[in-house]
Parts: sequence; C-alpha cells; structure tokens
Amino acid sequence: MTPTVEKLIGDYINSPTGTIRTIYPIVDHVDLEYHKNPDEPKVKNRLTVNEWLTVDVYLTSPIEHIHDLWDTHNFDWTYMMDHHITKGIFKLFGVNKLPYEIKIYAPWNEENIHQNFERSFRTNSKWEYIDGTPGLTW
Repeated sequence: MTPTVEKLIGDYINSPTGTIRTIYPIVDHVDLEYHKNPDEPKVKNRLTVNEWLTVDVYLTSPIEHIHDLWDTHNFDWTYMMDHHITKGIFKLFGVNKLPYEIKIYAPWNEENIHQNFERSFRTNSKWEYIDGTPGLTW
C-alpha cells in the first residue's frame, strides 16, 4: 500500500458522508496506519507478518460500560473492520486484506471514573482506551 492509497483510504473512512460514519455515528474518526517492515516482522499464530495495519477508532461520546458499544450504539468494531473496511473499502482501493491491530478510544468521562469495566491505562490525553485486539488479528 502506497502512502497515497493509505491517505485516500483514511480520507474515505473519515468522510462525514462515507460508509463508516454513516453506519456508525458514534465514530468520530479513524486513524489507519500501514506498516511494512521486513526487518522487524510481527509473529501471529507462528506466522511471520511483514505487513500490517494499526487502526485507532475514536468515538464521539464517553462509554460507561463496554457493552454500551453494542447495546446503546449498535457498534461492533470487529464487524466494522472485517466487513466494511477490509472487505469493502480495501477492495474499492485494490488493497489485499491485511492483519490488523485495533484500539477503540472514547473521550474521558470524569463523572464515571469508577467504571464497571477495567481500563488498561490512563494518560493525560482526552481519550481513554475502551477495547481492542490484544495483538494482530485477521
């Protein structure tokens, strides 16, 4: 994937009238980054991977419970990645499906610091980590 195609895909994903933002209004924006590093490959299920994506999804509002992603917002990030991004948008741009690592972030909700699900870390950022893959996935 060339940097130009990577930028075009990012612009398409983040378009206010694009597929992702139309179907999932809870999505504020998506940062997609392509990695190709034959010198430092990642290992996934004993397979060496030289190309992969990191995808950071930022939501428009705080999430009180992890189940709210689906229960309240009908947001299934695995379906979004597998169906809309890798099978739909990538085909549009002629890109093969790649393994990916995804992280979902929401704005901090200071009123609900004691959540019913554990946050893995806290930074000085306005975003908090909600969910994602523990590593590369297909």
